[in-house]
Amino acid sequence: MRAQDAGEASDQDLSPDDASPPRQQSDARRPPLLRRAFDIAWRNAYLGLAIGAVLVVTETVDFSPPPEVRVGNGDVASLVGDAPAQEFAHELSNPQAVQIRATLRLYPNNELVVGAADPATDTQGKVLSQPVVTTILGMNATVEQTIRLEGGKVEVDLELHATPRLAAKPRGSKAPAPMTLEHQIHVRSRRDDWWRTRPLARVHVDARGTLTGVEDGGYRIVFTVDDHLFSLDLESRRSFGSFSDTSLASGQ
Repeated sequence: MRAQDAGEASDQDLSPDDASPPRQQSDARRPPLLRRAFDIAWRNAYLGLAIGAVLVVTETVDFSPPPEVRVGNGDVASLVGDAPAQEFAHELSNPQAVQIRATLRLYPNNELVVGAADPATDTQGKVLSQPVVTTILGMNATVEQTIRLEGGKVEVDLELHATPRLAAKPRGSKAPAPMTLEHQIHVRSRRDDWWRTRPLARVHVDARGTLTGVEDGGYRIVFTVDDHLFSLDLESRRSFGSFSDTSLASGQ
């Protein structure tokens, strides 16, 4: 009888209302604060997926530039040093030959006064390039360069066209006819920030004209790209061999 009573008592204690799913029993054993945090995380699981996606995009954008890219701001050239110096040839075989040298410098401080050549100031800048091209009187010479700045985010395209010509010789003068230099210069930049849908393209220099006295002291062009200060020095040297004053030589 006692065994039967015990069995009946056990059946009465385990009524259907007292039974609960395993998850509810597990939640009941958790502290209230932990159970509440678990429920919030369960209902907002999609936020974890969104956060994960943002981390993937950030990792894709945030990369280190390759070592061959000039890294830095105003002192970009200090990482690679000056470009090799290029000198004029001592002798030119063609009597109408003309050499043109274009020296491009980048300065660490955009507030420097660099309108005129000054050794004390120019030594603070770095020579990025110094090409020497050879042409003949009346024929165009072209120099094209691309400079990368700020870890490759900014690219500067420089395009120079120069045509040497002979000017009229002063009456009664025994000196060689003076030479002029017709030129066109274009400087454009492209900035590719990560948040832009397309690179920002801008024009910094778009000029043309005729220069005189380039053989004597050269001619300097100064321009800026954002906070970067540049100077471009144009110099020329020609052959003084004997030649007739033809239409090609005079550029007419």
